[in-house]
Amino acid sequence: MKKLKFSFTNLAAFLLLLFISSCSNNRIEADYYKNLFTGEVYDKARFMQFRDSLYTLKFDSLKEKPEVTIHFSDFSNKNDSTILSFQYSIRVGMEYIIRQKNFDKIGMDIPLKTFVSIDGDSLQIGGEQSKPTLINLWFVGCTGCVQEMPALNQIKEKYKDKVNFVAMTFDEKPKVLKFLNKTDFNFTHIAYVNDYIETIGTNPFPENIFVSKQGKIKYIEGGVMGENTEYFEHILDELIE
Repeated sequence: MKKLKFSFTNLAAFLLLLFISSCSNNRIEADYYKNLFTGEVYDKARFMQFRDSLYTLKFDSLKEKPEVTIHFSDFSNKNDSTILSFQYSIRVGMEYIIRQKNFDKIGMDIPLKTFVSIDGDSLQIGGEQSKPTLINLWFVGCTGCVQEMPALNQIKEKYKDKVNFVAMTFDEKPKVLKFLNKTDFNFTHIAYVNDYIETIGTNPFPENIFVSKQGKIKYIEGGVMGENTEYFEHILDELIE
């Protein structure tokens, strides 16, 4: 895969886009909103009506309440107005009815590599393992990443030694250590691994990648919304078995 090369200006723009996307289930203010599935452009009132309609969808064959996530992407400007593009995902139970991207990395063998954590411990990612692995992709300036950390800590506390919990970031080690001195994030941390993240990652941050004992990517998910960890726990239960 082609290696990313950023100028300072391009990196700043890239991080801004990641920040916007990391707030994917919150309303972001704009004058108009563009539905990337249909190409339609809504004013604020119409966007709110459309968004609310997604939460009330009913599927005859599925009795569970749908889980809806709005994924905002880039801003554009036209005639002094801002237009914010969006897509959305709808999941009922373990099944996606609509998803904003084609996650073609699901099913791939995750690259086998040995890393050194920020604590100096050696660990292997990929290949045959005695337990599944949850890899969280994040960075210090990502609001959505920080918001999901309590839920991720809760999941780790529940499963403890049944799952490998790994957090990867392109931030350098000193920056990560400074952040962790103030914020609890109880995964094993690997810093400054942009190339590996580029290889396994799909979405803007935060992203959670579930890897089977056989070293295959089985699920790719965005952030955990609030303290609702049930869906992630269903995935881990499946992979542990």
